[in-house]
Amino acid sequence: MSLVDKVVKRVLLTSLFNDGWGDQETFIKLLQLRQSYKGGVSSYDSNSLNFKLTELKKTSKFVRNYTGSFTSPLCSESPDLLPRESQTCRFLLTLPTDWRGSERRVCLHYAATGDHSFWRRYRFLAHPLAKDYQIGSVIVENPFYGTRKPRNQVRSGIRYVSDLFTMGSALVVEGDFLLNWLQGQGYNKLGISGVSLGGHNASLASAVWGGPLATVPCLSWSTAAHSFSEGIISSACMWDVLQDQLSPGKIQEIREVIKKTDSEIQDLLVRRYGSSASDSGNSSSSNRTASSGSRVANSSQYLSTLSNSLGSSASLLYSTPRTIPDKITVLYMRLLMDEFSNLKHYPPLACPEAAVVVVAKSDLYVTRPADDDMIQDITEIWPGCEVRVVNGGHISSYLTHNHTFRKVINDAFNKLDVWLEGRN
Repeated sequence: MSLVDKVVKRVLLTSLFNDGWGDQETFIKLLQLRQSYKGGVSSYDSNSLNFKLTELKKTSKFVRNYTGSFTSPLCSESPDLLPRESQTCRFLLTLPTDWRGSERRVCLHYAATGDHSFWRRYRFLAHPLAKDYQIGSVIVENPFYGTRKPRNQVRSGIRYVSDLFTMGSALVVEGDFLLNWLQGQGYNKLGISGVSLGGHNASLASAVWGGPLATVPCLSWSTAAHSFSEGIISSACMWDVLQDQLSPGKIQEIREVIKKTDSEIQDLLVRRYGSSASDSGNSSSSNRTASSGSRVANSSQYLSTLSNSLGSSASLLYSTPRTIPDKITVLYMRLLMDEFSNLKHYPPLACPEAAVVVVAKSDLYVTRPADDDMIQDITEIWPGCEVRVVNGGHISSYLTHNHTFRKVINDAFNKLDVWLEGRN
């Protein structure tokens, strides 16, 4: 267990989903977009997206830097999804001053939770990748982060569950545009990476792009379902708000998105938590109540499941019964997260042999429980990919394993070379 993971959550992590689930129309639009990605993302030329690129004053003898921006293609795909502040995608392009040989390798880097600027990814990834490995980088600013953060959002505290999925969908189409643009500029070997949240968004973008990429998701896994239901990050969710909003009407809306019947929900509750909603003082989920009394009764039973997942940190993170989520609310969160984040719902990688997944041995944020039959191993979804394990927890690995992330990115490009040579 990582003490650092526990302490950082306790002190620094911003609360998530303060305004609840989001509306059904948004979920339906996002589902329709995901279905359309199976046939590829629509192509956009740079002029139609108001593309701009400006070279910056040289600050290093090893690299040239450019800032760029363009209108997110998501605004064309579904104009109402992104808030106004998030509609312009901004990026930093970092290239080696002197390329050696004919290869032009460039890797996209997506932001981790809380990474609102280019600085960290430039300092610990882009600059040393250019200097040591001759790999260029495109550092992308996430929607809802940095200059793309809505005014009514506090720090990284995404207001709605649906906003998290909107972020992912935007990064998929923005990544697709950037990869196509790079290809058109003559960069002949492309990759995509990210850490934590950025790692998972990189996985989604790589799957949707459809071409061979060096794919390096770090500190992420096949789905975010367990992380947001039983991992440490789940304790940042505003469960009281989510629970209060889980009216019969909202339950029906979510069921239409996840395509689960009442009996299937009850079966999943029994399978995962050992009892149905009615066993813990709630009626069936179609007519459940949300009184604080039933909430506390249900929460005390659910704590045993949290303890199995988080060990002694469960009582540390969920300090009062009122803040412990009830099982039915957690299950709906889990199923929504799985519907939108599970890699099995996206196209297979064109080149899984060039995918290297980095996981932390003692990660309490992105958990990979062996006893959870709802979480599929990423090697089953991406057969041929490699998984590498680093010592440490989520936060400590994020802070201390940048050299590992850089080496793995280079290794993934080498794997891509081998794969491409075998195709010739």
